[in-house]
Amino acid sequence: MAVKKAYLLTLLLVSLSVAGCASGFKATYDFDPDHDFSGHTSWAWISENPMKIGSTDRIPNPLLEPRIMATIEDNLATKGYTKVENPESADFVVAFTIGSREEIKVDSYPSYYGGYGYPRGWGGAYYGVGYGTETRVRQYQKGMLAVDIFDVADRRPMWHGVATKSISDSDRKEMDVTINAAVTAVLAGFPPQ
Repeated sequence: MAVKKAYLLTLLLVSLSVAGCASGFKATYDFDPDHDFSGHTSWAWISENPMKIGSTDRIPNPLLEPRIMATIEDNLATKGYTKVENPESADFVVAFTIGSREEIKVDSYPSYYGGYGYPRGWGGAYYGVGYGTETRVRQYQKGMLAVDIFDVADRRPMWHGVATKSISDSDRKEMDVTINAAVTAVLAGFPPQ
């Protein structure tokens, strides 16, 4: 029986870690270690339009703001936080930033070549062997979603999270899925444990 429980626990942990990686978003977090997060129960948007545009190579899609807002609202509700309309009556306020940029990745690989040839000015054939380097250049777009959470009473930042990913054509076609994955990845670290 103990072996079966251990097996099921291992299976659960593996499936959770695979699910966390499936979105492809990499998230990092930072927070004020002296801040007490335990008393917070309510939140609000920092303003009517909480989305900021970070550095980007593209014209931002204005339809992203309400989609990201709705997804953040759902995520925080799942965590047990109550949304209020007035920022002054909330425990914390939330803002977010989106951005993207074109990046270039250069990979070099050792390569092997060999073959027959004829040296200049000499008669006869020879077999030449050598090693060189093969270089591949790939251009891609990296997308970013940053969420910032501020304490209302102290009027200062208390938590910051960023999720980044190389954005593919399928990510653009399935925008709601991409937004959900980004928000889930970035808010996985809130509140800090």
